[in-house]
Amino acid sequence: MRDLPIELVSAVVQDVSATVDLLHLRSLNRSYRELVTPHAFSKLHIKNSIQSAQNCCQIIGAASLAIHVREVVYDSRDNEHFRLPPDDVDSADAGSELEEALTHAFCGITALPEIESVVLNFWPSFLCQESGREVCENPFWFINRQLTLLHAIYHGMKTSRLTTLSFNNVILPSTGYDFVSSLMDSPLSHISVSVVANAEVSAWSASNNINGSLGALLPPSNPTLKSIVLRSPQGAYHSLATRLSSFYYPSLESLVLENIIFDHTPSFDGVEEFVIRHKDTLQRLELQSCACYVPDPATNVRQWSTIWQRWAAELTSLTEFVVNDGDHRYVLFDTDRGYIPHREISTLVYEDDSSSLQAFKANIAAGQVAVV
Repeated sequence: MRDLPIELVSAVVQDVSATVDLLHLRSLNRSYRELVTPHAFSKLHIKNSIQSAQNCCQIIGAASLAIHVREVVYDSRDNEHFRLPPDDVDSADAGSELEEALTHAFCGITALPEIESVVLNFWPSFLCQESGREVCENPFWFINRQLTLLHAIYHGMKTSRLTTLSFNNVILPSTGYDFVSSLMDSPLSHISVSVVANAEVSAWSASNNINGSLGALLPPSNPTLKSIVLRSPQGAYHSLATRLSSFYYPSLESLVLENIIFDHTPSFDGVEEFVIRHKDTLQRLELQSCACYVPDPATNVRQWSTIWQRWAAELTSLTEFVVNDGDHRYVLFDTDRGYIPHREISTLVYEDDSSSLQAFKANIAAGQVAVV
């Protein structure tokens, strides 16, 4: 393989994705090293371990390698279901050492001259430095590690070229995110926040009020942000602390909401008004499994049809609207079970909702735009 034409080797390298294979190719000779290095180090994977964090720091410290890094991915795990461990897990000593190593690594990403994207996946377990085994993490330390790493990332964005930021499995306490508001000149054009569902957090904390605002990690208003994704993939998310009234992004073009609960009464702090506030620029809107909150069974619901009709009248820049017919629900709050389906909704309400949704889609389609 050492004697193959460089054009053929280059084609082979482009089809190799496994890091270990790329590193083997890179070790063959100088020509291979020069050819493989940009591909091998374009994406930097950091596992949830002290050793991996230290390896990351070494790459960042090597200018010949750091210049090739475009994306940093933290703790990516395939096909793993998020679940908080029992509160009696004791991982304080090992957790604090890991937190220190990871903080050092993520504070160092400002030294990556071509960094574009960071993906943080939070899991409540880590690899023990001594045994190499997976260790469950106390929820307190898990949340503390999240806050520390998020703080490091937001601090680094003040001087980095980062344009895309994604968080997965985030628990949003009602306090602790003051550092976000200090990012006055955010470089981000896209942010994605995937939060832990109300039911999962409530089962651990024995409280239904711990969830913080969906806007906790959104940068202050700026003209750079073009795309926002707010998701709760494992169940419904609603927070009485949500305060979105201060956020306005004059270049926002795309908004995706999944499993987010809309307030019963529209307010400037709510999601519905946040959408309306961006009516002049919003081109793509996607809603998946969202629901409207109903205070109690005796209260008249605020129908989805009302929201569809309002948006149809005001979202005049919309060119793509993604929502499944029947995928919009109504929920009640139960002190023991959390948010539960409201089962006493009449057929007429659902028919009205469906009719208004189809009319909304027809209005968009009339402008020869995409409707899904």
